[in-house]
Amino acid sequence: MRITQVEPILLRGNQAYASPADGAEATDNGDWQLLVRVMTDEGIEGWADAETLAPAAVAIIAGQGMGTLGFHTLGDILIGEDPLDIERLWDKLYVGSAYYGRRGIAMQCISAIDNCLWSIRAQATGLSIAQLMGGRQRDKVLAYASTLFRSTPEGMAEAARGYIDKGFQAVKFGWGVFGEDKGRDRELVAAARDALGPDRHLLVDPGWYPAGWSKPGPMRSRREAIELCDWLGDYGVGWVEDFIHPERFDEYAEVRALSPVPIAAGEQLATVWEFERFIGEGCVDIIQPDLSRCGGLTVARRIAQMAERANIDLVPHSWLTHLLTGYSLQLIATLPRAPFVEFNVSQSALTGGIAQASFKIDDDGMLAIPDGPGGGVDVDFDFIAAHRVTL
Repeated sequence: MRITQVEPILLRGNQAYASPADGAEATDNGDWQLLVRVMTDEGIEGWADAETLAPAAVAIIAGQGMGTLGFHTLGDILIGEDPLDIERLWDKLYVGSAYYGRRGIAMQCISAIDNCLWSIRAQATGLSIAQLMGGRQRDKVLAYASTLFRSTPEGMAEAARGYIDKGFQAVKFGWGVFGEDKGRDRELVAAARDALGPDRHLLVDPGWYPAGWSKPGPMRSRREAIELCDWLGDYGVGWVEDFIHPERFDEYAEVRALSPVPIAAGEQLATVWEFERFIGEGCVDIIQPDLSRCGGLTVARRIAQMAERANIDLVPHSWLTHLLTGYSLQLIATLPRAPFVEFNVSQSALTGGIAQASFKIDDDGMLAIPDGPGGGVDVDFDFIAAHRVTL
């Protein structure tokens, strides 16, 4: 089998990232989305999503490369290769893009391609990705509803009750208005805890810009980060996530040592080498590789081995389409311990329309892990055709 095409597919929507004041659902990124399709001469193809600057990613995958090694486009690197030779191809992609990549958009594109190749290998062998990666250790996992902070305590309580009605036993609120007003922050968390009750999981993602992406400014000081963890501990928060600038490994380690609340992070990191440092320096209790950013499943399976050696938990960050949810579930199925899967309840019309999945939360808040060939998620070809654009 040989790779015949690596196709970046650019989709356009008309919704903006937003969080309402009341309990209505928030909306994730709904303006642009990148999909990647890897095709083979035997008709098997893999699909994956990537959270990146989508228009620029198209050029990295299928634009005009240069003759010198390190400046090749990712598509050119792969044409004619055996898609089952995943680990070697990861190295070839990394070296072939080294002078403009190694992190950022290029690594996000490599991540999507890598996930596609794992899907192709699974389809070719008739096995699930989890079986290919060492075997399933579970058939289901507790799902947490992943959403944005509402701007009023009443909205927080209404939203939390809505997730309970849908069967969730765990909810993560993140970003939104959090950080703009410390007094209101506490009121919002208190309202969520009261609505969820003492026996359900409440997780908090404050964001590493205190006033949110709309008002980027100074980061929290170390003292402010420690104070944040202290008062979140008063509400039995299960973890505080990604609230320190991702380059500040030493600060993560210091705050973790003092925090009464477990620390979760890692969605902004990429490559084995960065995760090796982050875990090795004692930065987190829960490591959160994003399979659309970290380097794909090839890198994530090695991160899982690091987490096991360090005796910390791994919960993939997966706030995108259900393609990413499917790949994350396959990784989770292989883990010795798996507390949660992130379930994006805030998908926009664009991200929510791309993938077809029969995911259903059961009465205990658990999500079944697909066991068929590939990642267990299909794309909606008609939806993709209706939203596809060219630059």
